[in-house]
Amino acid sequence: MEILRRIDKGYRLIEQAKDKSERLMNVESIKRLKHELDLILKEENAIRVQVDQARTGLLIKEKQLSDVDRQLLSILEKLYESEHQNSKILQELKKQEVILKDKKTNLEDEIMKEFYIIEKFSKELNLFKSKYNKVEKQYNSKKISQHEKVAYLEDKIKLMEKKIRKLRKSADPDLLRLYDKKRQNMKVVFTRAQNGVCEICHMTLSTSLIEKVENCSEIIECDCCNRILYLEEIKDNDETL
Repeated sequence: MEILRRIDKGYRLIEQAKDKSERLMNVESIKRLKHELDLILKEENAIRVQVDQARTGLLIKEKQLSDVDRQLLSILEKLYESEHQNSKILQELKKQEVILKDKKTNLEDEIMKEFYIIEKFSKELNLFKSKYNKVEKQYNSKKISQHEKVAYLEDKIKLMEKKIRKLRKSADPDLLRLYDKKRQNMKVVFTRAQNGVCEICHMTLSTSLIEKVENCSEIIECDCCNRILYLEEIKDNDETL
């Protein structure tokens, strides 16, 4: 009977360790830092899209400026060649020259604006990168600390499982089968009989039933909840079963 209770205590300790391990990996501070990292990345990606758009626009305008420069050069060559020719041709060429120069000025202004936008966003990206690195450092530090605690609990679980296997080998096979069957159907297999009452279902226990529990000669169940009754807690160290 005592072996069964030690086995049961081992299983309960394992469940407690697993619950604690799960809580450690889902602590609010880790979730908050992860959420903050995700937000920073989202904002950073949005800025990168704007930078890419600005760079694409810059390339297009630089190509347009290059085309205008070529056209201007062509106009200047024609003006030089037409210096002593028809005045109408000269007027038309000069008109085209003015238009192209205005276009060139506008393109140069737009290119400067694109450069300004790219520089502005690049500075913002550096700030986001610095912020991300800071939060990531906190997140990783917290996560490593939690992982160390989880690893410790996992080692304790393995040790408990090993001790349970050893205890099961020395337990009465019939009693062990009964215990295993109950454990499949109920979370708590054992219940304490305290002051003549079942600690789980609060059923009042008869004197004869309590006397049988005191003798510990066989498994005695509560008539109401069918859990195995006991009187005293096991007095060994919980960590060692």
